[in-house]
Amino acid sequence: MKIAILDGYVDEPTCLGVPPYLSTYPRYIAGAMVCSGIPEESITYTTIDAFRKDEQEREKITNADVVFVVAGLTVPGRYLGGTPITAREIEEAGNLPSFTIIGGPLQFGFSMRGGTLARKLNLSGYNLIVKGDIEKAAAVIAERILNDKPLPEGTVNFHRTAEEIDRIAPAGAFIVKKHPDFPHIICEIETYRGCERKNHCSYCTERFYGTPGFRTIEGIEREVRELVGHGIKFFRIGRQPNILGYMGKPSTGDFTRPSPESICRLFSQIKKAGDIKTLHIDNVNAGTIAAFPEESEKALMCIATHDTEGDVAAFGLESADETVIKKNNLKVTTEGMEKAIEIVNRVGGFKERENGLYKLLPGINFLAGLPGETKATFKKNRDFLKRIADRGFLLRRINIRQVMVFEGTKIAELVKKPGTKYRKEFEKFKQFVKEEIELPMMRKVFPTGTVIKDVLLEAYDGSHTLGRQLATYPILVRIPEKLPLKTMTDIIVVGHRERSVIGLPYPLNINKASLKLISFLPGVSKRTASDIVLNRPFKNRESFLNKFPGLENIIRYISFE
Repeated sequence: MKIAILDGYVDEPTCLGVPPYLSTYPRYIAGAMVCSGIPEESITYTTIDAFRKDEQEREKITNADVVFVVAGLTVPGRYLGGTPITAREIEEAGNLPSFTIIGGPLQFGFSMRGGTLARKLNLSGYNLIVKGDIEKAAAVIAERILNDKPLPEGTVNFHRTAEEIDRIAPAGAFIVKKHPDFPHIICEIETYRGCERKNHCSYCTERFYGTPGFRTIEGIEREVRELVGHGIKFFRIGRQPNILGYMGKPSTGDFTRPSPESICRLFSQIKKAGDIKTLHIDNVNAGTIAAFPEESEKALMCIATHDTEGDVAAFGLESADETVIKKNNLKVTTEGMEKAIEIVNRVGGFKERENGLYKLLPGINFLAGLPGETKATFKKNRDFLKRIADRGFLLRRINIRQVMVFEGTKIAELVKKPGTKYRKEFEKFKQFVKEEIELPMMRKVFPTGTVIKDVLLEAYDGSHTLGRQLATYPILVRIPEKLPLKTMTDIIVVGHRERSVIGLPYPLNINKASLKLISFLPGVSKRTASDIVLNRPFKNRESFLNKFPGLENIIRYISFE
């Protein structure tokens, strides 16, 4: 029996699976089947991008007896590393000659962009449609296969527990080696699923997963250790709506009280799991920080102690308009958000190496098209960001999107037509953020001379090579020359754009580098770059400075062999 997993990618408020990210879903499916008795060698995996482009990868799916399709985007995004499965491709996969199963966040509806109402797809070609947890369905199917029983058909609603995930997650680690981009992938790790708030945000799909079920620290560590053993070095502890909610204690308010002890032990144990190059987080609820500043600060200090540089605490402000906040039951007021930004800057705004990245900085999400929005909303958003900038706080990223609307959420009852009504104001706000907030902030967060390690070169844009770290919300690096893709290199920052930096390979071999790259070194004109090329090779620092005594400032950027 050949079993295949076709990863169409997911993007949820608490889980990302578009390359270079590998979500939990394929790993859990593989682990559930292995734990049920299916041998590893009977299970294979590929991505929708590889399925489109590579005949051998396509045959993994077309030659299988059972095919699991994972799909679903419940937040809007733009992707450099991959293109999620389309509606047509989803429907076509259901007509494969194999026994086909589909699951994942697609169960909530299908959409690929913000400002839209998610729709239902025609999934009639699939043998099994999973409402609930596809990994639980995988266990049931494995049991039926091994006992030679008929496989379930139709629509099922299976649910797993955190205890089951602790058992199956380590067993599914082997599947990472079948990823077409291996080893250049970052694994999303789950601590818990479901929202701890009693009253949910109007638009969020996380509430559909119910109340939190916490995985054990031991189970999480075992999974990470297995993944490290299979060659993974990059991790994001991102599969939860609020890292400060992990093992949180009940309170009389809307948020659970953080458990700094549990969070400290979690991150210290993960760090011991092996050779880890990236250990980052994703969502942090600023409302939790506002409600419990002391416990939150202790927990964040632990994270900033054990994580790796360049980490981001992503805050969902969504709107600085008090009417929008109240109408949509958003997580935090602007005052609470300002306090949260201050605390993260205090505990994470340091560098472990002189020319390195800040350890942990806040990011902010804005969401347009929420009920209660007016033209004045965008001015309030601008005023809030100006206030943060004026106070000297650092922000690593600002994400501005339009809301996706899913059936069953509160917002579906409140809006007739998704998307902002104030397109002009929305576009002006985005332009303001780019020019007046992001570009100055980029120069502060990534000053010239910053060294960004292990940048994966992913794509070409004209004559430029685009790369990113395998990290949470990695900065886009533009290298002004075409370099080999799917390789990693350190880069040094030499310039800035609104949402990216211009970088050169670090150190830049001055005896081999192109004229173009040399001309991007600080203080080096095209004429000087030409003189450098004509006078090389240089044996060492002294021989270089003898010819170019005015260029001592670039010595830290270059090498001679």
